[in-house]
Amino acid sequence: MSIEVEDIEGMQTKPDFRRANGAPMITDKEGKNQRLSRPSGWGKVLDDENALVNWKINTAAVGVANDPSLQAEWVAVKDDDRAAKAKLREKAINAGRGNQAADTGTALHAMSERWEDPEDDFKPPKKFAKSLEAYSKEMKRIGVVSELMEYTVVNMEYRAAGTCDRLYRLTKDLTAPNGEVLPVGTLVIGDLKTGKKLDFSLPGYHVQLAIYAQGEFYNVETDLFMPTPEINKNWGLLAWMPAEGEFAGTCEMLWCDLEVGNYGAYLVHEVRDWRRKWKNGTYEAPKVTMGPPVSPNYVVPEQPPAEDQIDQIKARVAAIRGNNEAASQLQMTWPDGVPGPGKIQEQAHIEQVLALLGKVEADHGISF
Repeated sequence: MSIEVEDIEGMQTKPDFRRANGAPMITDKEGKNQRLSRPSGWGKVLDDENALVNWKINTAAVGVANDPSLQAEWVAVKDDDRAAKAKLREKAINAGRGNQAADTGTALHAMSERWEDPEDDFKPPKKFAKSLEAYSKEMKRIGVVSELMEYTVVNMEYRAAGTCDRLYRLTKDLTAPNGEVLPVGTLVIGDLKTGKKLDFSLPGYHVQLAIYAQGEFYNVETDLFMPTPEINKNWGLLAWMPAEGEFAGTCEMLWCDLEVGNYGAYLVHEVRDWRRKWKNGTYEAPKVTMGPPVSPNYVVPEQPPAEDQIDQIKARVAAIRGNNEAASQLQMTWPDGVPGPGKIQEQAHIEQVLALLGKVEADHGISF
């Protein structure tokens, strides 16, 4: 018997997870408290955040430069007071008006819930009405309605818990990029993004949606897992509705390949496991052995006789002497303690000279 969303009580409530230093706390099916991570932060391990970091630094610098009180606070803070410095960084970014776009995006995100609620006669401010109308038009175009908004999910496989933006239900057949046809009634995980750009964060969004799609509904008021309907595990939908910038007032529905997201989640899991083991000292690095490992069937190639190698050295040195610059380099870099080509005997000296000849030949385009 399939589970319908309308049969599940307690999914439209707003209460949040219990928190431990910001991380969500849940009670697992054995009755034990578990501290989990947030799906929204999982993909950050894969994101290239250079642009974001530079933007924060630039914005904070402007904030401090224009605020004498902040300058005084930075001078007064102790070098080892990390908590105070963290607060000052946020104040500096805010002073540089770095939070303005984020606040606008958060407001638009919140308005979208009221906009979709059929029992709410919400009339958005003119600045945001165009964006919300574009969102509704895009939903109608592809044939989706919001079955749930802001519902809580727990994924114990990845030990992550969070609040998912949307669970869409298809009102008509929809063809995915790989040709798969998702029939009417299919439940598809969804997310709203209101930033100016998506490019550097897209990998993280795929990971986030994949974790949600494979999770279970969770009631944060009763701390109990709940029956979860069948949700498509292959595809998710990303509603990009930028609150600021050149694309403000538009909306675009984008596919999220959850198979790609699952692979990303696996990579993040491996990186986190690596860091955890290094931190607590449980990672045992393999001991370094002398020389490469040799399989039972591997035959070590024989070196040419020393006489042949010496003859080769003499011929290559003669060729190098035909190039003044190469000859000068060879003379200046000849290894200390190694005799000339006519007197060389030890194998270690032979190998040193062969390596040097190879470098000189490569530097001057001399073939032998």
